[in-house]
Amino acid sequence: MGFEYTELIHDMSVAPQAPYVFKKRESYRTKLIRIEAYVGVTSILLVFLVLFGSFRRRSRSSAVKYLTWIAYFLSTKLITYTLGQMQSTTFYDEMFAVWAVFMGVVLSNSDAISAYSLEDNEHRKRYNLEMLVQSFWVGYLIGECINSTELMIQLYIVWFLSLGRAGERIEALMSASKDGLAEHSKLVSDYMWDEHALSKDDHAVDPVSMKGYNYLVTGENENRVNHVLPLYRKKLDITVDEVVTVHKIWECKGSLLSSRNDPNNRLKDICLSFALCRLLRRRFGRYLLHESCQDKTWNFVRYGLLSESGDDDHDERAFRVVEVELAFLYDSLYTKYPALFANGFPKLRPFVSLLIVVLGCWIVGSFLHRYNTPYGYRSLTFGRFNCDVLLTYLVIFTFLFIEVMQLVFIFSSDWAKVLFVCKYVAKPSWRTKRIVEKILGFVCHSRSWLNSQPWERKLGQYDLIKHFDHDPCKLINNWFVSPYKDLKRKGEKENKRIKLTTEVKKAVVLSFKTNGRKLSNGLASLQRNGFADQFSWACRLETQTHVVLVWHIATTLCEKSLSFSQTEISAAKSKYFNVANALSKYCAYLVAFKPRLLPDHAYTTEFIFSRVVYEARDLLKGCKTSESKCRKMMKLGHEGDRENEIIKRGAVLGKQLIDETENWEQLWKVLSEFWAEMMLFVAPSDDVTAHAENLATGGEFVTHLWALLTNAGILNRSEQAVDHLDA
Repeated sequence: MGFEYTELIHDMSVAPQAPYVFKKRESYRTKLIRIEAYVGVTSILLVFLVLFGSFRRRSRSSAVKYLTWIAYFLSTKLITYTLGQMQSTTFYDEMFAVWAVFMGVVLSNSDAISAYSLEDNEHRKRYNLEMLVQSFWVGYLIGECINSTELMIQLYIVWFLSLGRAGERIEALMSASKDGLAEHSKLVSDYMWDEHALSKDDHAVDPVSMKGYNYLVTGENENRVNHVLPLYRKKLDITVDEVVTVHKIWECKGSLLSSRNDPNNRLKDICLSFALCRLLRRRFGRYLLHESCQDKTWNFVRYGLLSESGDDDHDERAFRVVEVELAFLYDSLYTKYPALFANGFPKLRPFVSLLIVVLGCWIVGSFLHRYNTPYGYRSLTFGRFNCDVLLTYLVIFTFLFIEVMQLVFIFSSDWAKVLFVCKYVAKPSWRTKRIVEKILGFVCHSRSWLNSQPWERKLGQYDLIKHFDHDPCKLINNWFVSPYKDLKRKGEKENKRIKLTTEVKKAVVLSFKTNGRKLSNGLASLQRNGFADQFSWACRLETQTHVVLVWHIATTLCEKSLSFSQTEISAAKSKYFNVANALSKYCAYLVAFKPRLLPDHAYTTEFIFSRVVYEARDLLKGCKTSESKCRKMMKLGHEGDRENEIIKRGAVLGKQLIDETENWEQLWKVLSEFWAEMMLFVAPSDDVTAHAENLATGGEFVTHLWALLTNAGILNRSEQAVDHLDA
């Protein structure tokens, strides 16, 4: 077969000696194989998005990051290109229409990822235009390629249903945009004005039983909202049964939420996380958090999530609630779940999915067994099987399997659990029917692998003294690739990430309980331990970046000195040692890789870090081993020069810590408490975009502390939040 030749073309104006010109054209088989390859690759990308689109929120793996990016961006482009290839052929194959329809269904069906980045939400109009063009092409192919009226009707129904799925994604992009977040947070902001900002009675509340905590969960709609003049605020009547608050959920006496069926209050806490997420989203809409000035807001975290019962599970509960809260926030920004559950449980979605499955099986049964290749062309076979038919079987059944899996994910999602619990609370009749409680109990206590771990639960690590002399590879870090990726700077080499341990979380919680609402950059811990006179100078430096780097260098010097001492084994077992080193390297990691999450201006932090790397290269020139670096640093510390360079200041502080503490145990206790305070001090931030972006790349521990402090009403580093009403 090879290539078919067109008619001979002879330019009569050319001299007779000129050769004839032949124009080559691809054969049907070659063209079809290419289209089949595009369909196969596109199908794989779409399946990856549906099944693993949300996996990136709990993994910092570069492979996951780039695979998701490739699948997200390339799938849309490949579908457009493939549709163009189908239309450019000189023949029409009924397979084209079948493939196009089912690719369109899955493209708009990925609930797990509606946007790869926050910018995609702002560029929703471009996506709408792309979907409009693709939908037109698919509809055109159905009309041109299909000869059977029965098959044409089936495909047009599936095509119409795919348009509805595209509408879901459009709505999700809109709700996650800046305008959408502001619009959807308006009611919650006005509601919290009435509920908290105007309330002066903080004594009629109980953060353990959640009495008086009327945080809004679900149930509001325009029919229950009044507009109050002259500010045109939205006012919600929470006495209506359909409006469910956290207080109502805790008051519910139903068996589903009893201590026997829900011993750890997991279902209640999921609803609490959802309510807290709605409150947190106001920061993206630039609304004031009116309740932040109330004592009840602080007490909610201090004496509710972190009670004084002495049970370690309460500390874990606080982080568990925040984890799920940020998981809801991630879904609100990057998935279709907010659009699906905007008006309650998506009752129409199971019907549509079932209809697509039935139609898909009908198409397979009524069409593929009678399929014939276009007249005059021979189809490729594999044994007794027609390869075109076999590929279509795989495409349709794969997409139908995805359709079923999507339903499973919806029913087992935390979004569905919140709605089921709220319906259970709002409808007393449900609490009298055992069969209803059994069904709800089965659904609400089921868990899918998609929400088994809300984030990576690891700490990034960076060791300045170890990696200051690291030079990035020139092959992938040069001026040629700079327009396409962020170049690594000298000294940037991340250590292996470590697991976020219970010891670290308990140290931070203890600091939170001890200091209260007054955040400290470590000075308070030095005062408690009696070392403020000796080390307080290192807490009063020019910028917070100076403080973090100086204490990190000092902590590293203490660690290196310990490794050469005879007490290494006993000190290494100390919980203080583990906490201090983990948090020291994590804060240094934030300076080197995540400066937007720290108090200082991001560029200021980057510039200081770069200069410190050059300082280290100059002062420690020729030191190749850890031992030689430690000796040189101890020499710098012995000289006592702390006037300018951060490296010298860190060496002086490290030498002071070693000399002026009584033993290694006391030294690491001082350092662990210092770094626990520092973590809380750097957590408050107004750069909500930076935290939101990190939710999509595995998450950061500082983001969870940021959310926890926001829940407690701590929005900045001042002693007390400003009372916006009185102002």
